[in-house]
Formats: sequence, C-alpha cells, structure tokens
Amino acid sequence: MSARKFAELGSVEQLVIADAVPGRAQALAQQIGKPHVHALTLDAGNRDTLARAIRGTGSTLLLNAALPATNLVVMRACLDAGCDYIDMASGGAENDGIPKLTDQFALHEEFKAAGRLALLGMGADPGTSNVYAAYAAKHLLDEVTELRVRDGDNAVCEGHTGFLAYFSPWVFIDETTCGAISWHDGAYHLEPALSGREVFNFPELGNLTVYHVDHEESRTFPMFFPGLKGADFKLCMDDTTWRTLKVLKELGLNGKDKVRVGNVEVAPRDVVVSLLPEPSTLAGKLHGKTCVGTLCRGLRDGQERAYYIYNVTDHQECWTTYGVQATAYQTGLPPVLAAQLIASGEWRGTGVLSPEQFDPDPFMRLLDASGMTWHIRDEQTGAIDPAYIWVEEPMAA
Repeated sequence: MSARKFAELGSVEQLVIADAVPGRAQALAQQIGKPHVHALTLDAGNRDTLARAIRGTGSTLLLNAALPATNLVVMRACLDAGCDYIDMASGGAENDGIPKLTDQFALHEEFKAAGRLALLGMGADPGTSNVYAAYAAKHLLDEVTELRVRDGDNAVCEGHTGFLAYFSPWVFIDETTCGAISWHDGAYHLEPALSGREVFNFPELGNLTVYHVDHEESRTFPMFFPGLKGADFKLCMDDTTWRTLKVLKELGLNGKDKVRVGNVEVAPRDVVVSLLPEPSTLAGKLHGKTCVGTLCRGLRDGQERAYYIYNVTDHQECWTTYGVQATAYQTGLPPVLAAQLIASGEWRGTGVLSPEQFDPDPFMRLLDASGMTWHIRDEQTGAIDPAYIWVEEPMAA
C-alpha cells in the first residue's frame, strides 16, 4: 500500500522497493508499472549492504516496513548513508532481543548530530493514534489526563471461520501474548497478556470486546504529555481469537526460540505463522469495518471532557478502490503522508522523534484530503463532530 501511494506522488523522483525474498519487490514494481519505480533484492538485516544501497540509489528517506527486529540495523544504515528514517512498529515489553523504543530513542543524539530525522511508529496505531492525541491537546483540551487507544474490527472473512490476523501474524502474536505496558499512578505497569477485558462502543461498528495489548503509544504518551494520569492500548478480539492466543501462550506455541523436532530445529511461532493465511491474501474476502481511534480525557475550561478521535474504514471499499484490505490501507497511508510533510518542511526536526511531537494540523489535513476521513465523538453527549467543540477553526495554522 505504501509503495503504491508513494508512486502516485509527483514529488517522488525515484522509488526503490526492496525485499529479502527474491522476486517479490520486482513483482510489486511491475504491478505499479511506472518508470521511476525500481526494485532490489536486499537483506534489511545487513547494515553495510543496506547503507551501500541507500547511497547507490541516492535515497533521502527510507520507510522500514520490515519486522521490528530490523529497526536498529536499518536506523544505523540510514545514519551511515545520510538518510531520514520512518518505521511503523517497535519491539514489545519482553526482553527478547528485539529492539525496543528505548533502544531506538537512544540513537537520538546521533541522528541529531547528523542532521537527520528518525520518525518512529508512523502507521495507523501507532501513528495516527499519536497524532490524534496531539490534536486533542492542541484544540480540544486545556489539560490532558488520559489517553487510551481503542482499535476495533467487526469483519468476517469469506472461507475462514477460525483464527486470523489482518496484519503480520508474527507481530500480532508477539504483541498480544506478551505483557502489555500501561501508565497509571505516575509509573509504567506491566499488565498480564490478554487481560483487561472491556466492552467499547465503536462508531459504526457497535460494541466490541477489547483487551490489553502491548503497544508503543502506552510508552510514548507519558513521555510527551506531562501530567498524564492514564494511558493504555486495547484491541478488539472475538472469543475465538482470545481463546486461540491463550492456548498458544499456555503451550509455548508463541515462542520465538527454536526447539528440536526430530532432525530439525524450528521456532514454534514460525510454525504457527506458516499455517496462517498471509494477510494480503485476505483482501477482497473481508466484509466489515475497522475503527482506530484515541480516547482523550481531560479538562476544558475547568470542566471534565472526553473525546474519541477516530477513523472508520470499510474493508470492501478499500478492496474496490485500492486492492487491499482496510488494515493495510490504514497502516500504509500514514507514513506516506508523514514523508510528504517531512519533504515539504511542514514537519521539521532532527533526532529520533515520535508522531505526537509534531504539529498535528498538517497531517490531519492530509488525512482528509487522502480520503481517510477522521471524526470526533463527544463521549458525554455521543454527538459526532459537534459544532460546539470548536473554539476556533480546527485546522487553523
């Protein structure tokens, strides 16, 4: 999705798609079919090779859409080659060798000294969810006290009745079966995996059951919103999904370390992932909608207020218009918009930064202009986009 949107931008002189799997990047470049789009077979885990490729192609910005395990290697390759960096996810709470946000933020001074920008977690959530929080702090609340991301999906899939993941199954299993970071009482806390059951009313989707999931927003919100009293992330799961993940965790089938089976060694999670459909193959088969939003609580004129800022995207509409399912669209579009703002200078900065550190208005304008319409629900009245919430023009510079 990101590659296709980048290819549509007139400001992009050259787009290089790279993948470790031979032929996959080339196939996508051929599908796009534009002369300025090229492809490379490249291992994102090899710093020197990647840095040479960045220099050789003259690239000025790299979007890392690989697994979070590659983040630090790719960031350092960007430093070596003098290139800006964007990713869409980081490692979870477990000390498992996968780079965490703290590891990435540790490179802040190096990026700053190099005059380069590394923008972390710029997908749907994290990404738009962080910008929604910044928007609430700028336009809706005088003081922000709670930020809670709620992610829902009511889709059913043709031909599938069991456990599915609409984005990377490896990442999905990773973030749902480890402990989940939350923020309360002035400190970070680790919530048990698959805990915190709550029924949340999603606009257009209705009531869905959500659970604690480890996510980047729970770490960054307390860093950049002083005085925050509560922050967490919860994702909807139906009973089948919740039970399956519970069993995977209890049996160790979510494990990343290899175990010996007969004459071979294999990671249990890799076996599970190999048995699941690749998310891109689900496009066109999903019927329903997905909603990603941030519930923002705080004070306005001394009174308690709460607003849910969100986007609802229809799976079938995305398939008809873009040839992808809604989750891929919601995740793939935001980094392209962020890249536009960085290139235009509307988002400026050096070092390692998070989306909520930037002015939200230019991004929110681009979201609407790109068809990813966002809305605000007043949690006290239930009104959607009520005129009375605006003190000034919401998109004023």
